[in-house]
Amino acid sequence: MSPRTDAGVAKSAVVMSASLPPGPDLLEKTEVSAQPERIDGLGALFDGAAGASPRAALVDVWGVLTDGARAYPPAIDALKRLRGRGVRVALVSNTSRRGADLARLLEGQGLDPDLYDAVVTGGELAFAQLSGEVARRRRCGGDALRCLVVGTQPGGDWAREAGLQCVDTPDAADLVLGFGVLGEGDPRAGAPLPTLDVETRRLLRAAARSGLPLVLTNADTSVRIAGSLYLGIGALGAVYQSFGGNVRIYGKPAPEMYAAALKAAGMSDPARAVMIGDTLATDIAGARAAGLATVLVTGSGSHAHELHAGPGGGLCADALADLVQRARVCPDHVMEAMQW
Repeated sequence: MSPRTDAGVAKSAVVMSASLPPGPDLLEKTEVSAQPERIDGLGALFDGAAGASPRAALVDVWGVLTDGARAYPPAIDALKRLRGRGVRVALVSNTSRRGADLARLLEGQGLDPDLYDAVVTGGELAFAQLSGEVARRRRCGGDALRCLVVGTQPGGDWAREAGLQCVDTPDAADLVLGFGVLGEGDPRAGAPLPTLDVETRRLLRAAARSGLPLVLTNADTSVRIAGSLYLGIGALGAVYQSFGGNVRIYGKPAPEMYAAALKAAGMSDPARAVMIGDTLATDIAGARAAGLATVLVTGSGSHAHELHAGPGGGLCADALADLVQRARVCPDHVMEAMQW
């Protein structure tokens, strides 16, 4: 965690929105009647007639291209084939990292930058918003924007590069800034989501009581890295709202992420693009709302333990149907791995 706030500072000024996406209990209790088409790989979508095939692919990272430690070889091959067909590829991740930082990380995991055209991250969108606020304050002769950090900054310098001043206590801050994952990961198959520690909960309660906005640079409530399940910083949103605090979350399923990704891919028509992801509530729900076709990867990432729990390891149709009903969102297609 990291270092006062003047009484005249409008702490909500950096918050574009104070609401979270509605949870399942707030959505209309209707059944999803559609069923996704099962495909073996992306060739089923991109090897058709040139006029009918998607011209852009928005691709999630963790659980689709990499397990957080190394890239999946079939995914690398799929990206090569997409690029060979002239398909524009944008990587779209909820990570707190900025785009260039993520690209460097992925290159170290075996994912060459030549395999995609652009990288769009929740961290990059948050950085643009906050650094813009810092610049406006400077032009008007205002004070520095002070943040209390929860989580670990990517590279250690994210806030400083944005022009923010890190402080150590809520009463010294203008906002709380959340990054990445919290605590230790749980490597057990089917492990429950780790809980928020008492100290962080106490800190958030004090910050909410002080009227500080919470800015989350990653919307994910859970993250699986190299087989271990971690509590994502996005999980703090609901906790903070329960304390009466205002929250702004950057990342999928917010429409800004898909608009930015389509722009980065040079695609103005969402109907000519497809989103490939591993999480119904973020990747798929947001993409469908934005008008994109969707592919859910089932054998790795968020839902793998639930959808491939049988002795043979294959996709369980009943488990998929149940998941779709609970999430109340249905992908257009499902495939077991990011492959051609």
